[in-house]
Amino acid sequence: MRAERLMIFAKAPAPGRVKTRLELPPGDAAALHAAFVRDVVARHARPGRRVTVWRAGDLEHPLWGELVAAHGVALAAQPEGDLGDRMAAAFAAEGAGGEPVVILGTDSPTLPPSHVDRAFAALERHEAVIAPACDGGYVLLGLRGAAAVDRAAFPPGLAWGTPAVLPATLAALAARGDFAVLDPWYDVDRPLDLVWMRRHLATLEGPPPMHALAALDRIEGAR
Repeated sequence: MRAERLMIFAKAPAPGRVKTRLELPPGDAAALHAAFVRDVVARHARPGRRVTVWRAGDLEHPLWGELVAAHGVALAAQPEGDLGDRMAAAFAAEGAGGEPVVILGTDSPTLPPSHVDRAFAALERHEAVIAPACDGGYVLLGLRGAAAVDRAAFPPGLAWGTPAVLPATLAALAARGDFAVLDPWYDVDRPLDLVWMRRHLATLEGPPPMHALAALDRIEGAR
């Protein structure tokens, strides 16, 4: 297999523009979002894996430079269009040489590193791999070869952020060919998700997401 390419789609942590469904004060929500971004990069960056943070929002936010300094990631700007358009363009750019490419968002700071490892291992045998999200979307998608450079995995007109995403994507992958499905995981989007994450940290595989934990401690301590 060729070198692993991991893409992380991330928004700049602007108050009022991120994690709004958590029902936190805008500044706290932005701080927690920034912590999630830091943790996702830290958990999944490793030697021999090219990690690119595809940014949206303020492209000059200091968070991006911090990630480059700490983890040696590459930076790219998300293109225009809906989420499907942007992911399709990013896959086409990263996978043009036939490399296996996996994409993550930053809503799952507890996703185990082994999940991403299994995704890349699955791409040695399959053209695509997906890890469902508990809310009806997905937390991870991987493509290689021809699958990475067309947009068949991203049905046009799909209502992103709704429970329709997973069944539509599974149908698109099945129509295209062979794919693997990993165990589902959860996003942290709503107040009860934060409660669940707190309880889950006690049994989490690997090191905990320290940035998210510290941000939660600060938020809860200020209440």
